Amino acid sequence: MTGQADITAALADLLAATGWTDAAVDITGAATVGAVRATLFIDINSGGSTIPAVAQIGSGAERSAIDEAAVLGLAQTAGAPVPKVLAVTDRLGDEDRPVLVTSHMNGLSIPRQILRSLPDAAAGDSLAHQCGEALAQLHSVDPSTIPESIDALDTADPLGDYCDRLTESIDNLPTRHPTIRLGINWLRRNKPPPPPDRALVHADFRNGNMLVHEGRLNAMLDWELAHVGDPMEDLAWICVRMWRFGNDHNPCGGFGSVEALRSGYEAAGGLWRDDAFWWWLTARTAWWGIGLGSQGAAFVSGESDSIVHAASGRRVPELEYDLLDLIQQQEH
Repeated sequence: MTGQADITAALADLLAATGWTDAAVDITGAATVGAVRATLFIDINSGGSTIPAVAQIGSGAERSAIDEAAVLGLAQTAGAPVPKVLAVTDRLGDEDRPVLVTSHMNGLSIPRQILRSLPDAAAGDSLAHQCGEALAQLHSVDPSTIPESIDALDTADPLGDYCDRLTESIDNLPTRHPTIRLGINWLRRNKPPPPPDRALVHADFRNGNMLVHEGRLNAMLDWELAHVGDPMEDLAWICVRMWRFGNDHNPCGGFGSVEALRSGYEAAGGLWRDDAFWWWLTARTAWWGIGLGSQGAAFVSGESDSIVHAASGRRVPELEYDLLDLIQQQEH
């Protein structure tokens, strides 16, 4: 299914099966169209009304869209700002392709546009505070309500489990990365105490995966990595240097301070664990270095022809530098 007419017809059938009246779909634009997942802006024409929406269409290799919709529902119930699920399936037409159709929400998503939209440091810290509040709301979800099909780190040793996953991932790379292996060994030796309670973790909430409207956080996007684990993983990931886009004086997404993020998190009931924050900042830096290495390897092998993946491979040394810097900061 590659033609636009085929996709719109299949989306209309999905909406009709979900209960929409005389559903018709028009594609009005695309945020991304890649080998893994396409994000399309659509208009749903139903019952005499036109409703703007977003359709995310996978290739079939990703997690269940039904699971992702369940996570969105839990986050929304907890008060986190998320789009409303309008329709979902793991099979579009005759193909095994996960599809998630959600409401369209206003806001900027391109990181540099977000940074330019904030007039001063106070506005940036306000946004960081809101991010902390939203993550605390997400982490308040009762873990017992999360579907068992959602990935979960080991209950007894979530940080050790994460190190095992990092090791498995780096073992699968065709090139050696001794700096990242050194980082993984350091992480194993320096694990902080595990979280008192596991939580629903977004795992990819950062500048670029949020909508900011008039200086306020309007939506948390891209939930395909969500899992059950240590809530501090989310607080660290938004502060990884890669997502500051050159604004290293603002560790939280390039727009705010860690103090503002922490203030918002604690104000909304979250438990901040500083040792775990630094550990996860280091762990997710190692994870992203492996991720960039994997993208570069896919380009070199011919599995991907994306110039973005080629460029990703060239950025691995940046993550290796950041990894060593983080280790040094924690040892001195």
